[in-house]
Amino acid sequence: MRRLVPAVLIWIMLWIGTALAETPGLSIEPFREEIHPGRAVVVSFTVPEDGTCSIGLTDEVDKVFLNVTENRTVTAGYNAMYWNGTCNGVPVQAGNWRMIIRMNEMTAETPVTVGKKVPCLISVSVENPVAEEGDTVLFSFYSTEEGTLVLQEGSEAEPLYWDNVAAGAGEAGFQAEMAPGLHELTLTLVGEDGMASEPVNLTLEVQAKADAEATPASELLPDYLREKAENGFTPAHTSPYRGEDKTLNYWTLPMDITDEEAVWKALTVPITVLDNGRKNAEKTQVIIRSEPLDTSDGVGMVTCISQGVHVLERGEEWSLIECYSSSFHDSAILNWNVLVQGYVPTAYLKEVIPNQEMGLVVDKLTQRLYVFREGRLFSTLSVSTGLANAKQPYNETRSGEFLLVSKVGEFSSDNMKCALALRFNDGDLLHEVPYITGSDGRYKDYSITEPKLGTKASHGCIRVQRQESPEGVNQKWLWNNYKKNTRILIWEDWQGRQIPVPEDDMVLYSLKKKSGYYHTTDQCGTVKGKKTETLTYGQLEEEAYRKLKPCPLCAAPGRQDTIQSINTKYAEGGDHDPVMTEARKNCPRKLKGK
Repeated sequence: MRRLVPAVLIWIMLWIGTALAETPGLSIEPFREEIHPGRAVVVSFTVPEDGTCSIGLTDEVDKVFLNVTENRTVTAGYNAMYWNGTCNGVPVQAGNWRMIIRMNEMTAETPVTVGKKVPCLISVSVENPVAEEGDTVLFSFYSTEEGTLVLQEGSEAEPLYWDNVAAGAGEAGFQAEMAPGLHELTLTLVGEDGMASEPVNLTLEVQAKADAEATPASELLPDYLREKAENGFTPAHTSPYRGEDKTLNYWTLPMDITDEEAVWKALTVPITVLDNGRKNAEKTQVIIRSEPLDTSDGVGMVTCISQGVHVLERGEEWSLIECYSSSFHDSAILNWNVLVQGYVPTAYLKEVIPNQEMGLVVDKLTQRLYVFREGRLFSTLSVSTGLANAKQPYNETRSGEFLLVSKVGEFSSDNMKCALALRFNDGDLLHEVPYITGSDGRYKDYSITEPKLGTKASHGCIRVQRQESPEGVNQKWLWNNYKKNTRILIWEDWQGRQIPVPEDDMVLYSLKKKSGYYHTTDQCGTVKGKKTETLTYGQLEEEAYRKLKPCPLCAAPGRQDTIQSINTKYAEGGDHDPVMTEARKNCPRKLKGK
């Protein structure tokens, strides 16, 4: 029995020792390399029991303490977490630190050396993650510093895109010249010292190019349209080639919004654009030459990817085209919104199939935007196109046919904010009517710009109403229903064009008071659900209704005297815009230094 007691004691001691050895203490593994803020590393540590712990940094003299994580839930044994070298979103200053882990009354630590922060990409998004072969794919990002942006498929592959970018928000694009299918891409920012950001993974689906036979082809102009085009106004009104093209398209379409069938056909036939193959091609332009030679004089500018051109003669090396010159203040050739004919490289010509479900028409004469869906006029909105002045003739919105190519979002113009912007012609955007910020920094004041809807007022962009039409359409609706390559036709306000005066028996609606607005429908947002009375357009001339104004939400027609005033200004033989007439006298001309 006495011999058994020491054996049992030895067994108990061995069991306790083994149990103690299996119980982990509090420890944190040393870092094998320097930490660079912006690049994630694994922090490995061991805790003795389930619970919570806190991890922080202190400098070598314990004067500074930074929280890495607090009250982190852990389980007994090994734990790990990712850390990107920041505390509360701020990069840790370069130098020598100690990382300390605390749990209950226990602490453990390890030295940490923090080096230079690495570049970082934030808020990366692809505007069109599903694209057809050859389409321009656009992506936006925020870079923490200046560097080179590199997009590639696979770490060893040749970059699909690379370019120098500045710190801050940016956008870029590349041609989807890959085989149909899903493609996993990585986007990286490389700093000037060669240090690279963590790669951002992107997925792009490339679809086979749509079958051209499945889309509407151009058809011959019916006799009634040919007669209207000969006796009225088309976008090619002053062209020396007018009448030679016998097919129905933007250039041959009479400017009559009531012919919904013809407008829809012009919105859905293929459009010819220019693609010079450059990076961010939708922000580049090509010079239209007077002769089929690189050395010949320029007569105008055309924006790549988004601006449509009318091909008059297609040659092997050069093709004769016409379009409105998209001359901006910094374009190589200055010729302000003039319909020009000239030569461009044939290799640049590219046919694009536009959105087959929706299209837009903007009429600079009526200052209206007409939304077409599935073959019919769906809604009408009030807009403001560009208002030129002697110093800024480039404020005139450029006419022509275009494609919506990307979402831009909100941007600043002078002291105004312009939201929900969609790009259609380089610097010309379709956006919500601008606002200024109130003194509290939160209130949005539209009182300066909103009353100008229905008249020219912008710097070249197209301002669109923010309040909903009776159909629920506004700029936010256009933003939410955006599809790449939606066509937008912009009709020139040719001298001689006239706004039709509505028939006297046109039915209108108003609240039962003799001031305020008249409406085209009792479903307009300002009167919907309220008791209204009906009146006719002819009754607006009666004294009782003299104070009523046209409602901008439902794009009600102007009063008879207002329309007659505009028509007098645009009468044949007059000059509705002497500012532009004067500015064009010394055009086309080369911009100095270009």
